[in-house]
Amino acid sequence: MPLAPHEVPDAPPVNVEVVLLRHGPSEGFAYRRLITALGRGVSPDRAARGLALLGEHDEMHVVHSTSWRATREDGITLTYLVHPDPTPDQPGVPLPEPYEIASSPRPGHPSPPDLEIGHVVAHAVRHLAFLESTDPAVAVHISAWPDLAHALRSLPHTTAGEVQHT
Repeated sequence: MPLAPHEVPDAPPVNVEVVLLRHGPSEGFAYRRLITALGRGVSPDRAARGLALLGEHDEMHVVHSTSWRATREDGITLTYLVHPDPTPDQPGVPLPEPYEIASSPRPGHPSPPDLEIGHVVAHAVRHLAFLESTDPAVAVHISAWPDLAHALRSLPHTTAGEVQHT
């Protein structure tokens, strides 16, 4: 039943999640994750930059929205990738499998039941690899990080919709 114009439902809670990515030739990929509730009147981009402690005019970092997902609490989480991690001295979490793709076994229920943060970060890394090959500004940024560029180019060149299941 459609809502009457005066019956606007409450918007679901929205969180902004930032994955601060780092890569080293011997360590591989690692990340830090920060998350905050999106404040009323604050753009998600601004919230992501604020979480990463980036100034308004900072052009030394890639900041890119990589995905969104429904939460178990009926909210929405918007994920941003930031590279490089602005505070690399903070402890990071290793990402051993950046090609691991989560999927749902039920076509009418798109959210994978076993989705973990590692899946989200792996998706963000694959998204960055895609951008490195399609977005000139991102490609210029990545070119300053040769080990990262090599690692991104080593990832399988398929999107989630092209994955072949065996």
